[in-house]
Amino acid sequence: MKSLKNQEGFTLVELMVVVAIIGILSAVAIPNFKQYQSKTKTSEAKLQLASIYSAETALQSDFDAFATCLGFAGYSAPTAGNYYAVGFPTGEAGGNAVVDANDGNSGNCNNGGSETGGDANRSVGGATMTQANLAQLAAQVAARYTNGATGVQVEANGNFFVSGAIGVVDSANNTAALASQWAIDENKRLLELNRGF
Repeated sequence: MKSLKNQEGFTLVELMVVVAIIGILSAVAIPNFKQYQSKTKTSEAKLQLASIYSAETALQSDFDAFATCLGFAGYSAPTAGNYYAVGFPTGEAGGNAVVDANDGNSGNCNNGGSETGGDANRSVGGATMTQANLAQLAAQVAARYTNGATGVQVEANGNFFVSGAIGVVDSANNTAALASQWAIDENKRLLELNRGF
């Protein structure tokens, strides 16, 4: 009997206090972690847009015009494991100084007519981003850039370009209107058009 009385342990109140402390710490830490995780994903957009800028300036030095044909300058958009669709909308005509050797059409990089460097119809971030369309950046670009751009585009005379990136970096913002959106122009002005997290 004496040995039973001397046994020590945690009371229910002590256990409940520990559980409450863990719950409070989780409530603070998890949202901060998700925000930090989403912020790190945006580095992909910055890197890809910087690569597009380099490709466009290389094209401009060779052909004296910007174009949607980034493949000629050695740029190739990632095709797997990425969060962002980058480049120009499918069907963007591009600068008319660059001609594809395969089909003779200005601004096209392959016989299908779609541009290397961007696929506006590709799903990004899984099934929740089937509407990841680079054309969605039009209104934000027109409001933020002053070079005459009305969207993610290459001006017909090759005087300017605005390339875009759009993707889901937070599961709560899984539509094209709420997704993370970035753009870069010929002056290397990189703008975050929509935070997305």
